[in-house]
Amino acid sequence: MNYNKNYKDKFVSAFNEFENYITMGLSVIIGLMILMSFIRVGQQFYYLFFTDFIDAKTVKYEDYQVLFGRILTLLISLEFLSSILKVLKTHEVKVLILDVILITALAIARKLIVYDYEHHEPMETIALGIILLCVGIFYFLIRFEPYKKSGGNQID
Repeated sequence: MNYNKNYKDKFVSAFNEFENYITMGLSVIIGLMILMSFIRVGQQFYYLFFTDFIDAKTVKYEDYQVLFGRILTLLISLEFLSSILKVLKTHEVKVLILDVILITALAIARKLIVYDYEHHEPMETIALGIILLCVGIFYFLIRFEPYKKSGGNQID
């Protein structure tokens, strides 16, 4: 019986180590993607800044909208990397779930911010709003679930 428990502990330990290596590899890949995105956002900002400064008539509103969308995407990517690194440190699934819900809400909010309302049906906008509301309700339910169980004495 003791041999079987020792075998299970070794297996779990090996799996945790494997998981850590995969997480570190993903962190490096995402970090490189963030770095490349940052460089491209910087290049686009530089181009828009000097084009707008020299010849403002050639710059369109959509150019700024695209740049702003890329900046928001970069911020979402940074938050995603942060949540992956948090899981590497804590191994708490609930923290990952809450982070994924928040990242989802950020992504939907980004979509609504850079959304071209003139070229879409109003029902699409309403649907995105309803999805964002549902994500918020889901976050609330997950976040305050321990509060309900403990009789209201503690929150994470």
